Amino acid sequence: MTDSIQVLIVYNSTEAGMLAYQLLKKSSYELHLAASCEEAGKILLSQHIDLVLLGSPRHEHCLPPLDHLLETGKQGVAVIALLDSNEKERYLACHKQGALDCLMAPFSPEQLIKSIERCLAIKSLERDKRDFLSMLSHDLKNPITAAIGSIDLVREKRLGSINREQASYLLSAIESCNEVVAMIDNLLDIQRFEAGKMVFHKRPVNLSDLTQQVLNGFKGVFKHAQINLNTSLEENLPLICLDKNKFSRVIANLLTNAVKFTPVGGEISVFCCCGVSEESKLIQILKIKDNGEGITATDLPNIFNRFIQARNQPGRGNGGAGLGLSFCKIAVEAHQGTITAESREGVGSEFTITLPISEH
Repeated sequence: MTDSIQVLIVYNSTEAGMLAYQLLKKSSYELHLAASCEEAGKILLSQHIDLVLLGSPRHEHCLPPLDHLLETGKQGVAVIALLDSNEKERYLACHKQGALDCLMAPFSPEQLIKSIERCLAIKSLERDKRDFLSMLSHDLKNPITAAIGSIDLVREKRLGSINREQASYLLSAIESCNEVVAMIDNLLDIQRFEAGKMVFHKRPVNLSDLTQQVLNGFKGVFKHAQINLNTSLEENLPLICLDKNKFSRVIANLLTNAVKFTPVGGEISVFCCCGVSEESKLIQILKIKDNGEGITATDLPNIFNRFIQARNQPGRGNGGAGLGLSFCKIAVEAHQGTITAESREGVGSEFTITLPISEH
């Protein structure tokens, strides 16, 4: 088994493809040659290839075979597009088609090697990211989930009596573990969405009922945090198509944020009702309002961005990873809805979700 970098050069009858071969035939890379994308596809299916140098003939539309090459490969393959001279107009199109880099003949050995090293480094980082996310999903999340179950056994006095102070500490431990699990779930789903692999299982749901179900799971949290809850959930709402699990997490993320930044003795209000949009269309509205610390005017425009931690003032616990609100925005917009935030420092924050009733 060789450790050398495996490079597939696809000529496609181009001068650039031939030039790449001439420049690399004495290099340390192990070269594989293909006259066409069809031939290249067979090589990708049968061998491990680290990088493809893809000649793009002028009579083709940019890189029509690129998707085929990426789909038939068994692994994530770095692709560098090779263009013949006088093809500047196709440069940007090659990148849009998925090429990590694009070289136009005549190019020097140094240019070609630098491009290859850069693209291989990018792919290596992508593999590291996938491995890290896999670790989060299995090696980290599963033990934390097991720890939650064990702590809960003690808290429920199944292993012996405990006093009120001990129960309070155990509940804090469970809440902290649940927060870590939520961060992992948010990160994984954001990555799945960006990779086009997030699947939404939508079915008719009563939004008020779903909101109440999530609130029921927060009873202990509100009690432990000494926060008052006010609700106004309109009954008999028209059913709308939602992914119940993902939308439950949206509501839970917003409630978790509200609890985190609402002081002892503070108040969180949850409203759910029908309404009319600015376009005079029927919508359902969910509002979660707190009278906590609020968000600065500087932070407010960015709070739905990943890893943006607004509200850095001292609050109940740390600020989290800045992923919860980003996930909320992705999930709500995937349901053709909108999510907005209003806030005043020292007064509180209000998050509003609107969803079209006609969503199917």
